[in-house]
Amino acid sequence: MKAVENLTGSLLIAHPDLRDPNFRRTIIFISEHNKEEGASGYVLNRPINDVVPDLPEAPVFFGGPVEPGEVLLASLQWRDNPSLVAFRAFVGPVDKDALKGWEGGLRIFAGYSGWMPGQLENEISENTWIVLPPTHDLIMMTDPENCWKNVLRSCGPLLHLLSEAPENPEWN
Repeated sequence: MKAVENLTGSLLIAHPDLRDPNFRRTIIFISEHNKEEGASGYVLNRPINDVVPDLPEAPVFFGGPVEPGEVLLASLQWRDNPSLVAFRAFVGPVDKDALKGWEGGLRIFAGYSGWMPGQLENEISENTWIVLPPTHDLIMMTDPENCWKNVLRSCGPLLHLLSEAPENPEWN
């Protein structure tokens, strides 16, 4: 298995063959990754039509299957020079004073995605995930419904073809 560098700040794009309903056709932002503790991240393209009381008005997303009853307030902001994502997570009681200095990009995640040490590296070596650097469009996630397909269309002819397969092959 080829060694995987630190993936903090990267995006994971679910391979079309990934059938796990928690991750099928997802795009995940990796917020933390290290050899000793594993990895964690948040699904960017699964909005939930919900409002979380006592939190600022912000889009709510399914962050992943780990602790789905817990909510996390996060800020993902695109920076142009150099191109990178500024990520901050807020844990604790939220009120106006607690969020002073936060500049937009707010999102609320229900749960998160997590991997034990070595697990994500093994999944990548098995081609479960396509690792990409973040881009402005993927971080802003203006079209979550079509984003996964749009990314795969740009990853070569085979992945483009696989991205067009129906969600359920029996519908073909």
